[in-house]
Amino acid sequence: MNAGRKPQNTWILVGSGVLALLLIGLVVTLDTLYAPIHGVIRAGALLGYLCVFLAALTSNFMKELTRFFGRSFVKIHHIVAVTGLLALAVHAVAIAWESATLAIFLPRFDSLYTFFSLGGRPAFWLIAVASLTALFRSALRKQWKTIHWLNYLAFILGTIHAWLIGTSFQYPAIKVIAVLMTVALVAVFVKKRWAQRRLKK
Repeated sequence: MNAGRKPQNTWILVGSGVLALLLIGLVVTLDTLYAPIHGVIRAGALLGYLCVFLAALTSNFMKELTRFFGRSFVKIHHIVAVTGLLALAVHAVAIAWESATLAIFLPRFDSLYTFFSLGGRPAFWLIAVASLTALFRSALRKQWKTIHWLNYLAFILGTIHAWLIGTSFQYPAIKVIAVLMTVALVAVFVKKRWAQRRLKK
């Protein structure tokens, strides 16, 4: 019975990924696109945002997900994380191409509003650093987990950035979903850390 569940659970994962891509495509097509590159910018942002959320969320349930899918979930987790980083890189490169400057990769500190409205810039580098820690887990030992937590900070910065100036986030429903995703992610993180702290005591 357990052997029969593996293919079924795998199809659930694949189906969820396809559904997510279809939803992203739908949101992008609903937007008013002035040029094809705007579609690339928005699709990269939405896909990267969703992948970062899933990677951060699933990192709290590795054992449970491994039992459910009947195989190690670490590889899938890494694939999702790398996909998110690549999607955000496409998003950033497309903006740099359109604006004809590489300055878009640098955080701005002119004011709090400027920093947060362009929060995708520091978020991108935080995600890059957090992703690289997976390659040096053995060398970093326990410290890699702490560095990996940068994904949560990056997601919060990305949410604020999208809320303030994200074109696809002009729809109230998407704004509400983004806030709910952020609250859920922070709640899971705090609950997991609290449970681990109690176990140590």
